[in-house]
Amino acid sequence: MSLQGTFNTAVQAMNTQSHQLSNISTNIANTNTTAYKAQDTHFETLLNHIQPTDKGFFTVRSFDYRQVDKQGTIATTGRTFDLALNGRGFLVTNANQGATGDWRFTRDGALFGKTVNVSGTDLDGDGTDDQQDTYLTTADGSYVYGWAADADGNFSEANSLSSLTPVVYSSASVTAGASPTLLFPAGIPSKATTTIQLQANLSASAGGRQSVGLPLVDQDGNSRTLTVGFTGDLSANAWTMDMASLDTNNQPVAVSFDPPNLDFDGTGHIISPTDGQIFVEISDANGPQSFTLDLTKLTQLADQGKLTVQNIIQDGYIAGRLQNTYFNGNGVLIGSYSNHEVRNLYKLPIATFAADNNLEARNGNVFLPTVEAGEMQLSGLGTPTGTTQIIVGALEASNVDLADQFSKMIITQRAYSSAAKVLTTADEMTQAVRDLKR
Repeated sequence: MSLQGTFNTAVQAMNTQSHQLSNISTNIANTNTTAYKAQDTHFETLLNHIQPTDKGFFTVRSFDYRQVDKQGTIATTGRTFDLALNGRGFLVTNANQGATGDWRFTRDGALFGKTVNVSGTDLDGDGTDDQQDTYLTTADGSYVYGWAADADGNFSEANSLSSLTPVVYSSASVTAGASPTLLFPAGIPSKATTTIQLQANLSASAGGRQSVGLPLVDQDGNSRTLTVGFTGDLSANAWTMDMASLDTNNQPVAVSFDPPNLDFDGTGHIISPTDGQIFVEISDANGPQSFTLDLTKLTQLADQGKLTVQNIIQDGYIAGRLQNTYFNGNGVLIGSYSNHEVRNLYKLPIATFAADNNLEARNGNVFLPTVEAGEMQLSGLGTPTGTTQIIVGALEASNVDLADQFSKMIITQRAYSSAAKVLTTADEMTQAVRDLKR
């Protein structure tokens, strides 16, 4: 290799070591960046030659790679909307709430709420939308996407970005009896009672009438009470029922029910009706309301001389407003409502790629897909084949090893100084050749 080749080799070596130092500097700067993935430099030989002698020689060049598949440590924060991914995969986000922007993938689970005016909600005609929704976003403002729950709280976990919707929640008010498709998940409309289960004991040691008030929700979303009385013939283990109810104006309304009589066996268990079910109909002004009174857990035993209630369960509820939201370990966003109801709202998918390290890193702790990374796959947590976990109230730290970075910095500095020494030596040798002409 000629002196000219030595110059080229030394300069290329200095440039390559400078590039390595730039990566080290970037990694150290992002030591505290959530879910940051360190970028390392791989060195490889570069064949070069000088014409016309065609004497080949090797210099060096760098190849960068990012340690996307290396897990960072999990640090507890205690914040409800902080999610740490333990294992492979990314959260799915988009630059636009209408999914018209770039799809972005991130492991930075620090999520925040962003308020957006809802188009078409100008209720007072002042030209300004009156309703606001809160969208879940990442720290860089990207909108978080997930599978929306159906009316029963179930998810259709399709492996397609088109199946995802932006995660949106709101504490807007809800009208009793309104359509759930319009207001969910901001609020839950009321649901009329269809079944009441009474778990109680009729005292076999006392005669006369024993009564209980049963809560129910009518078809207009109002909370009401059905009073049920039991008058016993203890010698025959038989009881006759009576029922009464008041409307919202505290006026009595007619109540019909069938069958009207109950029979118990010698052990105090109900034997008639055989299925323990009583059909009840309340004649409200807005139309009759029908439901079933379940008495399968009603007993007749010696007690304190009065009816003793152990539990009352009814399936109706009044309208509720969203009060709190939180994630569970399967990435499901759950809403807690003012009527004590709990609903699944969204489920976050986990996106995986065959070659994570080939994803393109962008500003804001996000990655863009590339051909080299392979096809994206969406899957939900909680499946038997899933290995990734979401840890609520924690964040993944940077995977930068400071001790390793300082070691590499020392080695890089020495390599750069050595290459510079080669360059100065070659320069001195060139000067010596020049001086031979004098």
